[in-house]
Amino acid sequence: MELPGSLTRVLVIAADGRERTRLTGILGRAGQRADAVLADRGALDRQKVDEATLLIVACDVDRPAEVTGLRKLSRTAKGAAIVVVSPRVTAAAVRRTLDAGADALVFDSELGQTLIPTLRAVESGQSVVPRNMRAGVERPALSFRERQVLALVCEGRTNAEIAEALFLAESTIKSHMGSIFTKLGVHSRKEAGAVFLDLNRPAAAQFEMQA
Repeated sequence: MELPGSLTRVLVIAADGRERTRLTGILGRAGQRADAVLADRGALDRQKVDEATLLIVACDVDRPAEVTGLRKLSRTAKGAAIVVVSPRVTAAAVRRTLDAGADALVFDSELGQTLIPTLRAVESGQSVVPRNMRAGVERPALSFRERQVLALVCEGRTNAEIAEALFLAESTIKSHMGSIFTKLGVHSRKEAGAVFLDLNRPAAAQFEMQA
């Protein structure tokens, strides 16, 4: 049974060959053909991608670099729906996945039971996460001061520069950064800034991330 509705193209992106075979096999048994199977996200540039496209992307969203790659992919995917296939992760990683632009997350250990129902739900406009991870979807409540600090992080300022701008001790800024990392479930200043921008668009569009 093919996916119903407006989706006309399904693309699979997975670096591991066994994962590509597994994903296409599950699709095939459900009567759904993958229009393209890619080993590299960069190859997406050579594919037709629009709002009628669904991307199935295999990546480990507990790895910051993978989340960064997912975020870049979502920004260049031209409105395509994105379903992420990942090893089992923490609740914080579930939130990071959605904040990075994914429409759904399924665990690879449960693919046989969850992939096709998830694709159908996403096609109908729903976001999907594993039931026992729903608590992780709620966006973190940052304090006013933490938001101030993050805005300055997005300008590329150091802790010392932020402390000077806010008339605070540098140790206080470090404490705020530790709290921010915990709340956002991130591991670096750059990732924290990227998540902050995603959470606050378009209001935060004035701040540009500096590498």
